[in-house]
Formats: sequence, structure tokens, C-alpha cells
Amino acid sequence: MEKKILYINKKDADKLRGLRNLALIRKIKILTAAEEELSTLPEEAELLKFIGFSSQEVGSFLQDLRKLGIRVDLKCMETENNRNWSLAELYKELQEEHEYMTKGQQRRAEES
Repeated sequence: MEKKILYINKKDADKLRGLRNLALIRKIKILTAAEEELSTLPEEAELLKFIGFSSQEVGSFLQDLRKLGIRVDLKCMETENNRNWSLAELYKELQEEHEYMTKGQQRRAEES
């Protein structure tokens, strides 16, 4: 399966440029969303969806992004479950998941 990345970022052109350069080096296609789908997201929306990647490949790509100083909080791999979700549904789910994980990390830190 061809590797693809859907990256949504309405505000930070430098991040987009860095991600595109890394994808180009790795021969990964960057997908764009239709304007009508983008309009359903908040202006600050940012998310990264990996399509056709193994867990190891995602980890390697994210590690390289960190080396470039690029951080994306909302990210996922495409699954049977989320494959047909709208961008708004995906963004909402990733946002809820991120908040849950962040709160869990804070609780563990407080207990230590």
C-alpha cells in the first residue's frame, strides 16, 4: 500500500514546509483536504493522519519530525474504524483522546 499523510494545519507554514520536505525525502504523498471539509474545523486545528504505515514507520517518521523541531499533538493511523470519518469527526475524536491522555499523564506525575 502506498504511504500517504493527511496533514491539516491552517496557521503554521513553516511546519507544513518541514513536514512536506521530510515526506518528499521519504517518498510519501501528502494529501490535502477539500476546502469545504477544512471549513468545518476551528482555525487552530492541526492533525496528522498516517495512511498505509506500520507502527514502526509512524514512530520513525515522528522521531524525524521531532529532530526538526516539529510537534503535532493530534495524530493517528488510519484504521477500519476511522477510514470514512469526516475531518470534523476525526478532529473531535483526536482532541478528546489527547485531552484524556494528557490528564492521565498529569495524574501519574502528581502521584509520583
